[in-house]
Amino acid sequence: MGGTATYIANLLEGMSGGAFENLLALGRVPEGEIEDPVVKSLPVRRIPELSREISLSDRAARKKFEGMVSEFKPDLIHSHTFKAGVIARSIAFGGPRVHTFHGHHLYDPEFGRFKVGVMNLIERSLVKRTDRFIAVGERVRDELVEVGIGSKEMYRSIAPGIKEIRLSDRAQVLSQLGLSHERPVIVWLGRFTEVKRPDRVVDLARKLPKFQFVMAGGGELEGATKGVGLSNLHCLGWQKKEDMWAIADVGLCTSDSEGMPLSLIEAQMAGVPVVSTNVGSVSEIVADGVTGRLVPRSGEGLAEAIEEVVKKSQSSNEIKVSSQERAQRLFSVETMVEAHEKLYRELLG
Repeated sequence: MGGTATYIANLLEGMSGGAFENLLALGRVPEGEIEDPVVKSLPVRRIPELSREISLSDRAARKKFEGMVSEFKPDLIHSHTFKAGVIARSIAFGGPRVHTFHGHHLYDPEFGRFKVGVMNLIERSLVKRTDRFIAVGERVRDELVEVGIGSKEMYRSIAPGIKEIRLSDRAQVLSQLGLSHERPVIVWLGRFTEVKRPDRVVDLARKLPKFQFVMAGGGELEGATKGVGLSNLHCLGWQKKEDMWAIADVGLCTSDSEGMPLSLIEAQMAGVPVVSTNVGSVSEIVADGVTGRLVPRSGEGLAEAIEEVVKKSQSSNEIKVSSQERAQRLFSVETMVEAHEKLYRELLG
């Protein structure tokens, strides 16, 4: 579950029945996370040895992928995420190769300076085995180019495509979750990991007791976040986005690093204004002061921004309407699919 899964699923579904036949080589989901049910409807071949963490099974995953390539005989290989990108670009292959950066590792505290340096070296060494890079946003592209991962000319910036969300009944969801119908609801969706900074949500819940903070997702920090015992902080585990954006007065992102988070695009599509740290390509989703508010990566000013946005949305529908109109214009599935198909055609001549 998450942005990358939604991006790939929408891309494959959008290309279904078109000029290209696709096969998704898929690894296993890390402990503490769950797999998006959309996988059941996609053309998938499983590589059980492939996982996010570095392990002894990586060699077996590479061998299995080589066998899959030999059997399927693709004209082009397109990789997503770091580990899969290393495997896909390390094998012998005569056709073009594309790699997508859905974000990057540069500011992720999970890795540390040494690991980031090693990952940069690996990515730089794979540039010559890559025909094109796709970045989900221009700022993500620029930050990768700055550390020597390809040249600007090698990149295409293709924003995620999001399907229109059919929202659930707000009153019904609030009642089911035991939330107040009178107090504003601030929704945070994501993985409970260090880079997403769930600790900042805890601090905000303490500072702003008049608001209800709802956190949906899973990960290694979920238990610790849930255990703080604040009455206005609700950790709900994995939830349907149709429910979460139906009850949200504000969508919240507190991350130290992001690519172009799909949860924020979904929020804006649903007419939910967003408050976020200004990281990655978030500024390409949220128009500061128009469809929400952006604050520095440090998180300074998050509480004030939430109060400002809630006040605006309570006094007028303008910020909600602007959010929805802008998102529908910029982040359609059709635009994303067309951009990918155009790139594939160029590379295949």
